[in-house]
Amino acid sequence: MTSTYYPITGIQVGLGPLEGQVPLRQEVDAWYTDPNNVDQVNLFFLALAKFQSLPVTDKLSYYQVAGIHGQPLVPWDEKTTSKSPGSGYCTHNSILFPDWHRPYILLYEQRIHEIMINDIIPTFPEEDQDKLTESANAWRLPYWDWAAKKKRESSRIATYEAPLIVKEPTVTVQTSMGPTEIPNPMHSFRTERPMGEYGINALHPVGGFPYDICKATSKCPPLDGPTTQSEWINGVQNDDQIAASLRTADWYEGSRYTDTLGEAVYRLFSQSYFSNYDAFASTRYSQGMSPPNYLSLEDIHNNVHGWIGGPNGGHMSIVPVAAFDPIFWLHHCNVDRQFAIWQSLNPTSWFSDRAHQRPDDGTWSIRPGTIDTPNTPLAPFHTNLNGTMYTSNSVRDWTKLGYTYPELQPWLAKYEVDGQFSQTAYVKDIRAQVNRLYRNPILIRPPIPIPRLPPILDPQPVPKPTLPNPGGPVELREAVAHGAATSVKAEAQPEILKIAPDHDVEEHDYIVNVLYERFALQGSPFSVHIYIGKDTRVGSIYNFSTPAHSTGTTDGCENCRIQEDAHTLATGQVPITHALLQDVQDDEKPLRSLNPDEVEAYLTQTLHWKVTKSRGIEVSLESIPSLRVALAVGKGTHFSDEYKLSHFRDYRILHAVTEGRAGGYNRNDNL
Repeated sequence: MTSTYYPITGIQVGLGPLEGQVPLRQEVDAWYTDPNNVDQVNLFFLALAKFQSLPVTDKLSYYQVAGIHGQPLVPWDEKTTSKSPGSGYCTHNSILFPDWHRPYILLYEQRIHEIMINDIIPTFPEEDQDKLTESANAWRLPYWDWAAKKKRESSRIATYEAPLIVKEPTVTVQTSMGPTEIPNPMHSFRTERPMGEYGINALHPVGGFPYDICKATSKCPPLDGPTTQSEWINGVQNDDQIAASLRTADWYEGSRYTDTLGEAVYRLFSQSYFSNYDAFASTRYSQGMSPPNYLSLEDIHNNVHGWIGGPNGGHMSIVPVAAFDPIFWLHHCNVDRQFAIWQSLNPTSWFSDRAHQRPDDGTWSIRPGTIDTPNTPLAPFHTNLNGTMYTSNSVRDWTKLGYTYPELQPWLAKYEVDGQFSQTAYVKDIRAQVNRLYRNPILIRPPIPIPRLPPILDPQPVPKPTLPNPGGPVELREAVAHGAATSVKAEAQPEILKIAPDHDVEEHDYIVNVLYERFALQGSPFSVHIYIGKDTRVGSIYNFSTPAHSTGTTDGCENCRIQEDAHTLATGQVPITHALLQDVQDDEKPLRSLNPDEVEAYLTQTLHWKVTKSRGIEVSLESIPSLRVALAVGKGTHFSDEYKLSHFRDYRILHAVTEGRAGGYNRNDNL
């Protein structure tokens, strides 16, 4: 009897020549613009276009593979019925979050490679096929590092950007017939008929158009208007809005605050930020968790989903249809990369201990309340023709799956000490690469404007205290780094001195933690926005979830109700030290230092929050009684040694800031 299982092995060609060497998944902009990759890029476009054109009923089509994540709520590569009606296979708010998505991305990568080899290369002249096969075998799926700033020709400085490969609606590819212009398969995914005819039911953003009428995916679509229904049907791709969201609009508003996305990612890798693997991996709340643990890989991932989809319901903003947008795969490839880097820095951290295992909210293959372990099957991903399922243990080593990332190449000669691989040298170099990519310079030595002309003293009646014997620019920077203040003001166009630290810096560190019920609004996605002052939003937490009305069945809605009644809690975090340092330097703000007493008094007056759902509709805080916003202060040590990652520690809650306020954390909250 012939098995119907599809084995996911990863691309097991193009390996070597060194022992353990596997090809790299590269950053997408670097890969796409490298002239050496012209054959790979061409093969990728042709293969992805072919993949997306396969019949939606084909198990190995783009539509069916994307549908594993959520809708159309059918089994994939198995004959099963849902154990959690209304849910797809994907794991969210679960300790399995990073592990489950690893074989999912592997499946996508493997399918594209298969199409390159079996369908695309044979169409080229025989004399070109060996060269193209070599390129295909060396190819691995690129990742989009949304937390690393990039310099574009159109911008003066490096900043956060949407990937170049998704921007153009058409691309020119080389075929056996010569250059041909085709729709860019990375721009959006398109179907011949409305997706509702293929199993996407009529879920829709609040007040928006339903997804079942779409023939293409959308990123950051506009608010409803006279022409937007046709735009919605045919797809809207607002890449400029994605870039704006990554830079400012949904993380930090105002040009002053542009580094916090990278800063949040940096904290993922910093020394001992998380007490265990569970805290790093998932937004799921655990009783008594320490303040740093409110951040997680999944938390940052959720925000990026919200920014790409946009506030008006683009496909990436909602679980059931997110994977249909081609940018999903670049995004999750980067999440897998961050997971792999964290594993390399914390090689013994796992969740084999029962104390670190948590109940699952439920998926297609997991009953609600099931305790997830490293041996929980990661359905529907099979390792062989016999139907053996992947588990977290079997995907723990990504190199066995045929790929790695630029930061993680242990076979390089620079890691040899006395002819042997040195784990110490390897980990030190990973730390240095993380520092170069994500460390926020203002936290190492906060930038003080250095005037080109004699300084203008603060004209306010009660000036901020002048530093005693400041001695020069470096001393000014160090004083602010240690909580002092200065009354020196710069000209309108100051020069910012950027220098490497020459000694370690210790500073108070501030984070805003958010706790909420994931199904508080019947599972509809919502954002919690954090403000300092009336109009300065310093961060947002996005609840990336599945609406109860998305299931299309009575049972599905009932399952969502059960999960809502279970009061499953999720967490998020917004670092605000950077924002506070900016306010210290702003003579129009009353904050003089990062001293906890001063910050507590300042934020008691200025910190506030609000909740919005799709279309930017504000939700009353009373409608989410589970919401708790808390301010915590700790210490951060930032090292001059590039081989050391910052160390954040010793956090405590500043209750006075949120006590007695709607959605605020109170002293008597038993959390």
